[in-house]
Amino acid sequence: MVWVPSGQFEKGSNVYPEESPIYSATVSGFWIDETEVTNDEFAKFVWETGYQTEAETGLISNIQLNQLKLNVPGAVVFQKPKEDLKSNSSFDWWNYVPGANWRHPDGPDSSIEGKGSFPVVAVSYMDALNFARWKGHSLPTEVEWELAAANGSQDNANTWQGEFPYLDEGKDGFVGISPVGCFAKNKFGLYDMIGNVWEYTADPWTEDKTLDKRKYHTIKGGSYLCSPNYCKRYRAQAKQPQEDQLASNHIGFRTIKRTHFNTIKKLKEKL
Repeated sequence: MVWVPSGQFEKGSNVYPEESPIYSATVSGFWIDETEVTNDEFAKFVWETGYQTEAETGLISNIQLNQLKLNVPGAVVFQKPKEDLKSNSSFDWWNYVPGANWRHPDGPDSSIEGKGSFPVVAVSYMDALNFARWKGHSLPTEVEWELAAANGSQDNANTWQGEFPYLDEGKDGFVGISPVGCFAKNKFGLYDMIGNVWEYTADPWTEDKTLDKRKYHTIKGGSYLCSPNYCKRYRAQAKQPQEDQLASNHIGFRTIKRTHFNTIKKLKEKL
């Protein structure tokens, strides 16, 4: 984990309405995972606890997507549409795929074999929270996450180059998700705070009063699907809502540790 010292920063932006207002936020220091949680790390959690994710157990039958009830285990998967079917509708490139889960993030025929260092995806908010608790950690608040992502740049991140959603030119070296730690660290020594995969935070989504804040949490950081022509959310200030139980193949997470490690840090500083 990497230490992020206490600090004050200007949170938010005026790029998108949900990112405003801009205000001064003060955050106590904390430890945070250097990278997004990987497939290998999540596999260890599953091996030691027997845990099954929500995408594997089918506990999402109360969620509706495109007016269709989801009553079979699975996750939402990005699927590049055919270029001759030009459309601005996300319904054309997002599909609920039965059998998709963290072991098979792109569908039942996909695999994470040989991808132990890739960030785990197709996990729900509760899956991420349970992993964090198993580690004795927490999920970061939105403010903690944004401070940790300070000074991040899309120039050092896995994002989409080309016309989204039809052509990812892979100029950054990757088409799709990359292993963790392939791009430059930010000033705190953290990898992939911007791009690669969105990350869950502990904060409910409260920006849209039409959404039940008990069922949505805030995700931060953008992903490999963020592009200049469609989604300029490869920034520390960017955020979106995500249904708690609906796993997706472009969302992962990292964890933080507060009190115990903070105490150790203070003791070391006194010595």
